[in-house]
Amino acid sequence: MDPHRIHTVEALRRLYDMPTERMVKMTFPFLDDHCLRFVAESPLVFVATLADSGMDCSPRGGRPGFVLAEDRRTLALPDWPGNNKLSSITNILTSDGACGLVFLVPGIDVFLRVNGVATVTTDPALLDRLGEDGRTPKAAIRLSVREAFFHCGKALRRSHLWQPDAWVVPQDMPSPGQVVKDQSGMADLSVEQIDAMYEKALAEQLYSESEH
Repeated sequence: MDPHRIHTVEALRRLYDMPTERMVKMTFPFLDDHCLRFVAESPLVFVATLADSGMDCSPRGGRPGFVLAEDRRTLALPDWPGNNKLSSITNILTSDGACGLVFLVPGIDVFLRVNGVATVTTDPALLDRLGEDGRTPKAAIRLSVREAFFHCGKALRRSHLWQPDAWVVPQDMPSPGQVVKDQSGMADLSVEQIDAMYEKALAEQLYSESEH
């Protein structure tokens, strides 16, 4: 047992100041012009959903603007091929649809957070608008916005994410192939073969599933 564990919000609040009234007022039930611009410039978003086992978080990436703002209260994310576990969209279908998004824009020391209720759609007109490189996704996540707000970028500054000169790059990290081989027990392929397959998928199958 942790004798220092915090059990109540009241105990937690004794450690932290209350947010300022200004910060509370900067949360909106829609996307204002600044939010829309941030979404249009973002090439990366993290998607949080509710699973039977707890929370789950998954990244989504694309060209800036790959997440479409249909209007000030609706966002649409293409579901491009991944590992076919379909965790995020399965979670949406098997829960109340609660979903949170965190958008990043390179070089900008602020996050955009958007929370709401998500559904999954195969609307042909929407999928066509979400297409890239002549391809369309099989499905899309449509988020009904409940709240949107900007989050200060102290985490970005602490991580030096936009400052390559400050990066500490480990030299002994295992390759993706090594991880897959160790975790799967795959005996019929070498680490080098798995790495080559992985690199081929990254280079040639960003918007389509492997034919093998």
